[in-house]
Amino acid sequence: MRTPSSPTDPSRSQSLRALGLALCVLLNLNRSFRTAAEDRIEYRYEDYKEDAGRVRVHTQSAYFETDLNPKVAVKGQFVYDAISGATPTGGPPAAGDRQVPLVELHDRRYSGNLGADLKYGNTTTTPGFAYSSESDYQSVGISLNEAIDFNQRNTTLNLGIAHNFDRVSGFYQRTPASKDSTDFLVGINQLLSPHTFVTLNLTLGYSMGYLTDPYKGVNFTFSYPVDAYDPASVDVNHEEKRPDHKFRQVVQAGITHFIEKLNGSVEASYRFHHDDWGIFSHTAELDWHQKIGKKVLLSPFFRYYYQTEADFYATRFAGDPLFPDGAKGSLQADGFSILFNDDPSFPGTGSSIFSVPAHPGAYSSDYRLSRLNSFTTGVVLSWKIHENLSVELAYKRYVMQGLDGVTPASAYPSANVYTMGFGLWF
Repeated sequence: MRTPSSPTDPSRSQSLRALGLALCVLLNLNRSFRTAAEDRIEYRYEDYKEDAGRVRVHTQSAYFETDLNPKVAVKGQFVYDAISGATPTGGPPAAGDRQVPLVELHDRRYSGNLGADLKYGNTTTTPGFAYSSESDYQSVGISLNEAIDFNQRNTTLNLGIAHNFDRVSGFYQRTPASKDSTDFLVGINQLLSPHTFVTLNLTLGYSMGYLTDPYKGVNFTFSYPVDAYDPASVDVNHEEKRPDHKFRQVVQAGITHFIEKLNGSVEASYRFHHDDWGIFSHTAELDWHQKIGKKVLLSPFFRYYYQTEADFYATRFAGDPLFPDGAKGSLQADGFSILFNDDPSFPGTGSSIFSVPAHPGAYSSDYRLSRLNSFTTGVVLSWKIHENLSVELAYKRYVMQGLDGVTPASAYPSANVYTMGFGLWF
């Protein structure tokens, strides 16, 4: 069960929500260089902990991959998330207070995906299926990826499609509502030399249906001639409303180069995103993979993310939650009562008429739709203890910052992320 808020932010949205789950499967199958599948299982435990007692997520995942025969490989993953803590409601803080209102949340998520590599000649076809379930969110995803090798296998063309069928409910949406998402992928992997390869992907996606967050609210404010009529100016007094469709375009490019003298490789990538909600975003990442001896790999990394705000984002909106279509009002002769135009006797004894503005077509105060940036730094340590056993330890520090000068800084989270896991090869 959740209380009125959302557990996700841009650092966790894909791992805690099923949105784009089928596309994630598709992209995971879009490897830079596809090698023969190895019979293996992997286990990961991750602890995501935001500062100041905000959201905390414990994630456990298990992955397997096996060859059924030289032309068929099967792979799958199961993920369990336990979510708890506190998150912003979407409303502004009280006057003179810098802390945005928070609300407690807790939930559990169970998800899994299954795919198969079907190889024939220079082509690998990968169908995929994904499922995710929370108390208020169910998703079924299907995907299909086609990888075609040519130019003596130095070039791989990837073509993919994925679709999600989602059902959403929550505090402001008591009955499940439908949401559908479709993504198309075109990508190419090119070997430039024995030590260098590049990737380039283009994704076009379209979502429609209930795209609003059923746990986020907004604050409508209006100054009436009589203060007693004013809507509450603290926290939320109305649910948010987002457009019921979104078209997005994503371009991602990357290069990996092995430096023989250092026995390490550098990996750089850039991702550009745009959607018709008015959001432009840029993600740049730099990774270094350093081999230490024959069994240890140390991989520090840095990631930077920036986005503009959505067209319908604001910390407050003009209007009254009681009059979404707007209203006319008249201050009565007694000086302390107001008559509205839905009353048959309007304008009554009032000598002047004022207007309450109608709600805009879309509105949200979710900080994740504001202008912001984030930084992620960390390091991954991989140790191959035995030819059939490896362990992995990782630490990440995540910091998000608002850039609009209006949204309170307390809305944005910072977090430590700890990961440990192992892999077994057979």
